[in-house]
Parts: sequence; structure tokens; C-alpha cells
Amino acid sequence: MKLKSQDRAAIRQLPEKELQAQLKETEDKLFKLKFANSMAPLKNGHEITHLRKHRARLLTWIREKSLQGAERA
Repeated sequence: MKLKSQDRAAIRQLPEKELQAQLKETEDKLFKLKFANSMAPLKNGHEITHLRKHRARLLTWIREKSLQGAERA
């Protein structure tokens, strides 16, 4: 699930509500992978790392959007 820079730029331009939806989806995937990993080792263990980083990026972009909205007000 590694994102390319073009994909990151496209996601960054999304409205805050869509970023929130992607964050929820990412957190759900991360929860399921962690649960599956606790039962039996995953074939692709790096997927958890990629999702954690993607979650952090989404949180950062959501925070940027909220700060931009606060500056305009």
C-alpha cells in the first residue's frame, strides 16, 4: 500500500471530510491486521508499518486543513 508522491498530492487535496473517511478506513484495516497478526504471523508484516505511516500522514493533513480553516476565520 505504499503511496507514490502523486497519490499523496492527490489525497492531500481532498476535503477534510474525505480525509476523515480515509482515516477511519485505515484505522479499521490496521485493527484487523493487528488482530490477524496476533493469531498467526502475516505473510506481509510490513503492511502494518505502511498503514501506521499512512494513518500518521492522514492525521497530519487533517490537522493542516483545520489550521488553514482557523487562519481564514
